[in-house]
Amino acid sequence: MSLKDPNQLKRRLAFSHLLSEMTSENAVQIREGLIAAGVSNRDSEWRDFNYAWGTIAGEAAFSGSLTMEKVDLYSVISGWASTDPTNAIAFLDQLPEKLAHGPGNKLKTDRLDLEKGVVAGLADRNRDEATKYVSKLLAEGRSDTSRLMETVANEVIRQEGSIGASNWAATLKDGPLKGSAMGEIAEGYARTDPASAAGWIEEFAAQDYATRAVAEVGKKWAEREPLAAVSWLEKLPEGQGQKAGLNSAFGDWEDRDPIAAGNYLLSMPNSPKRDSAIRGFAEGYAWQDPKTAIAWAKDIQDPTIRNESLKKVGFAYYRRKPEEAKTWLAESGLSSEAKADILNSQRRR
Repeated sequence: MSLKDPNQLKRRLAFSHLLSEMTSENAVQIREGLIAAGVSNRDSEWRDFNYAWGTIAGEAAFSGSLTMEKVDLYSVISGWASTDPTNAIAFLDQLPEKLAHGPGNKLKTDRLDLEKGVVAGLADRNRDEATKYVSKLLAEGRSDTSRLMETVANEVIRQEGSIGASNWAATLKDGPLKGSAMGEIAEGYARTDPASAAGWIEEFAAQDYATRAVAEVGKKWAEREPLAAVSWLEKLPEGQGQKAGLNSAFGDWEDRDPIAAGNYLLSMPNSPKRDSAIRGFAEGYAWQDPKTAIAWAKDIQDPTIRNESLKKVGFAYYRRKPEEAKTWLAESGLSSEAKADILNSQRRR
């Protein structure tokens, strides 16, 4: 049985046999065999090998990888953390922000990417342990813990699916990490079953930490059934979640059926949630019809939101029709700073 066998099942069995026979002593030889067989760094076999190497050899596997041209340090340290988290974390803590490695130190890996690998390995081992580690980093003032908590959530999704992951997230302590997990889960859950995802997240819709999750459900549901999505969002408690959800839902609805979306907006009484809905419509529709988008944005009642939306629409207008946009800008009523930002946007591309 060979890794080069034309039969995919036989190749997979051959690979599984290799992993079962792997030791810290023969790992490098197996690695060379995988490369010779044409396994690329995009293949699942390559990731699985490096993860397994990390579980067996830990620091030796990681350090050995540093001199190699073809590497997957993320999977190595993830495997290491799944079996020996204390030493994997201690090793990670002494690494620089950007790790130079490979022949001539020409390759660079961000420490945060490796930390995500550690968190993924911890979550494989024990999701509560992974959550506790990320919570500790948050308490220390780290600003990137939302990405790390998303990593934990993705591991739970992989293990239990969206429904199981949603049940797990509901048990987390209220706060930003719970929100990060919910937002990540909601994206995939709502893609497959938006109505069920809506039933899950509406219990938390009044909480600021659930803002992203509500927005994800609203957007994904609007891709299928915009009227059902918007009707659900309108019934939610007023708050950031409802506003973000309406914004994202109308940002999708305008692309699919702008007339129906516009008629619905006309039926809504003036309110903060209508402002959010108009903003989503106008900023999305600006790429199709900037003049109509401007007319809608002007109907936003909150002056701060109105000016922010007009500025966003102005960016799209200037990208599409710069000369027309310049004429509009002169009479737009936007601040000099906002006008300058729009006119300079082409330079920053």
